[in-house]
Amino acid sequence: MDCKEGYKFTMLQTNTYGRTGVIRNSSIEKIAILGVQRIASSLMANLSFIEQPGQQVVGFINIDPSGKNGEMIHFPNFLGGIDDIKNIVEQHQIEKVLLAVDPHDMQNLHHLIQKCETENLPYELLPKTFDIDYHQLVSRSAQNGVPEREEVAKELWFQRPLDLLISLMLFMLFLPSWIVIALAIKLESKGGVLYSQERVGENGKIFRIFKFRSMYSDAEKRGGPQLAQKNDPRITKVGHILRKTRLDELPQLFNIIKGDMSFIGPRPERPFFVEKYDEEIRGYKNRLKVKPGLTGHAQVETGYDETLEDVKIKLQHDLYYIEHRHSAKLYFKIWLKTVWVVLTARGQ
Repeated sequence: MDCKEGYKFTMLQTNTYGRTGVIRNSSIEKIAILGVQRIASSLMANLSFIEQPGQQVVGFINIDPSGKNGEMIHFPNFLGGIDDIKNIVEQHQIEKVLLAVDPHDMQNLHHLIQKCETENLPYELLPKTFDIDYHQLVSRSAQNGVPEREEVAKELWFQRPLDLLISLMLFMLFLPSWIVIALAIKLESKGGVLYSQERVGENGKIFRIFKFRSMYSDAEKRGGPQLAQKNDPRITKVGHILRKTRLDELPQLFNIIKGDMSFIGPRPERPFFVEKYDEEIRGYKNRLKVKPGLTGHAQVETGYDETLEDVKIKLQHDLYYIEHRHSAKLYFKIWLKTVWVVLTARGQ
């Protein structure tokens, strides 16, 4: 679901497939809040910030064990517990749920997503709040509102010039190290110094990305395309250091200068994985709405994509960035975190 102009409480991700068995007798879309009482209380008290035109929040479904639901009888619009979600959805003709859990509680989040998938129930994820409570978020939204579209468009007018400036500065700064890196790669293993690969960019555009080679030259001859993992045997010793310090990404400065990439954005993925994840994760291609980045929100907040759930978590970060990319504060926060990752060799 694309966010509509004037929608004050921005949703992060939407699962938009249809639900069978729900009878739509009116143009009003009935939705419920599925999660914990603390967050649900804030949302229920500020319905004007989560209801879009044509929607109605009918109540709250508790995810605590059913034995605790007796304490919820006097909670406004309490519908029942998650164990009875199928009956609740059918009885109240609920067409979608909002997942209201602590943004750092990934275990509960994954459980709820799996539950919704099992029940074929469309869901939305509330945004990551970066160490602020949902009640504070709603209160802040109520006080400040959301910038008008024209103001937002002006906020990052400097992004392209800044991308070029940073890229040229980094190119000159690290130029002497390119020779050292190239020698180290050649001395350890056979193959070229630079590695080129097709990636998917903005609006599905295919371009070639450049990196310092960090794997053995025949790494994917047998197994085909694979995601990098912890202690990956395909990665050389020099490559391990380059990845930890993110120095393997330096040649992508050319991609930024050329205009295929930005300094900050979702990391560009290979066509094989874009098509694969698009079939397995609804809304995956929404990350292609902007230019890919040398670094990104997902890269400074998460690790390797070892499972499909890891990919989903990274997608949440990417979509959050896309929705809030006009925030100068977020832009510089990601930039500073990237510098910290490089200096402390905490890259993946």
